[in-house]
Amino acid sequence: MDQQGVTIAIPNWNHEFFLSRSILSALETIRLLKREGIPGEVLVVDDASRDGSESLLRSLEALYGREGLRVLRHETNRGLAAARNSALLSASHRYIVFLDADNYLIEANFPSFLRSIKETGAAVVYGNLLMRRLGEDSAFWVCSNESFQPRIYDENYIDAFALLDRLQILDCGGYTSGVDAWADWELWLHLAASGRRLVFVPLTFGVYQYLPNSMMRAVDDPDAIKPRFKRVFNQLEFRDHNLTRTHHERYFPGVGYL
Repeated sequence: MDQQGVTIAIPNWNHEFFLSRSILSALETIRLLKREGIPGEVLVVDDASRDGSESLLRSLEALYGREGLRVLRHETNRGLAAARNSALLSASHRYIVFLDADNYLIEANFPSFLRSIKETGAAVVYGNLLMRRLGEDSAFWVCSNESFQPRIYDENYIDAFALLDRLQILDCGGYTSGVDAWADWELWLHLAASGRRLVFVPLTFGVYQYLPNSMMRAVDDPDAIKPRFKRVFNQLEFRDHNLTRTHHERYFPGVGYL
């Protein structure tokens, strides 16, 4: 395993018409890193898609395999958390980005995030995500744009589209099953409770495509999962008085903590 390189992992479930753009974005980011001497790869984990994803991915792997594109396929649909865990276990590099198939990176900013995670030793660094509706060029909202604060126990505002230290994530057990689309929220709380650090970098990390039929739109209201997370991570609201190690941490490379 390379200790300095980056794996851009793309979990895919029936996103045939978005894959080419997300993979191109990932490949462009890897090319930029390689020009700076940093190795990288793009790893697509297909979770038993039934659209045209499989044949498309086989073609793209044949075209771009030499540039670092690899494809893994689940024979049965196992869910998003399982796809991310497969990427964690199969990645060739220490640092990993989870890029949903319908999103894309801002390549020019990525080296600053990589520098930040190395300089801070954080388990996760994340930055602003521009939310766009399909067919629109301008953003209508920004998310993942705040540091880790106690209110995250009531509402998740940090998306899974971030840069992670794969070794720290695996050391904490990876993603848990049974919480569907809220697995990223559960991971953030688990990392914080385990003494790991989540650091906000005030740069744009990528573009989040807001789709009407995405998993986040299809699942039940987040209020259904809140009692479970409250019981596990903030029972009796003790976190208001006993803060985690990661709290209001903001960092900019070349400047330091803000």
